[in-house]
Amino acid sequence: MPKAVINSRDHLFVVPAFGDSPFLAGCLASLRAQWLPSGIIIATSTPSDFIAAVAREADVEVIVNPEQRGIAADWNFALSVADRRYATLAHQDDAYAPDFLAQTLTAFAADGAGVLCFTGYQEIDDFGDPKSSKISRVKHLIEFMTLGRCRSVRGRRLRAYLSFGNPLPCSSVTFDTKKLRGFRFSSDYASDLDWDAWWRLMEDGATFLRAPDRLVGRRHNELTATASLKRDGTRSAEDLIMFRRAWPRAVADTIAALYRWTA
Repeated sequence: MPKAVINSRDHLFVVPAFGDSPFLAGCLASLRAQWLPSGIIIATSTPSDFIAAVAREADVEVIVNPEQRGIAADWNFALSVADRRYATLAHQDDAYAPDFLAQTLTAFAADGAGVLCFTGYQEIDDFGDPKSSKISRVKHLIEFMTLGRCRSVRGRRLRAYLSFGNPLPCSSVTFDTKKLRGFRFSSDYASDLDWDAWWRLMEDGATFLRAPDRLVGRRHNELTATASLKRDGTRSAEDLIMFRRAWPRAVADTIAALYRWTA
């Protein structure tokens, strides 16, 4: 087990719960099973008896956002209620390896320049077993080709990593809220709000820390918000906007078409 210098009491998992996810209890269980102890809360703009019952069973506080204004607002609210220096927005459909927090805090302790730390991830099925898809294979290839085993990324290397798609899921990210005061996800995006956020931080010269091991199990199924945004075309439209921020228009449109094929 890695030994973090940073006290894990300075960290908080915030789960932005939306609707009644059948995977919420499993997510909370994986957070409870971390090798390093941490606080856990649920933040939601859709309170329900289901969420309340799952929270009671896990002995987790629920904080209600009185406004429903979309994913960006939900994530921003979740960050705003984190009263610790380090905060992870743990997505309700995902599962976390027991050493997720230990490796993340070790990365922060090793390099004081980082504004956030992200880990690798593994796509999983509804039963929590590893699976693979074209899009996950492409994203892992992007990560390997641009980052290798680097544990601190900024500048041109970070730009390259973010220019061929969004290989960095928000659920794998832990924020240093002290260094990111004033940071907010943009409500201009419903699908690529995390990709936009990483791009803006990259342009500001931020350093991203990385724990390369695949420590988050990511679910992709028809129940997730991502699946809905993909069906209605929102994701493809926003992907094109992001590619055009990184590339000349003709190149961006070609990459976007290839990206749609993999999704």
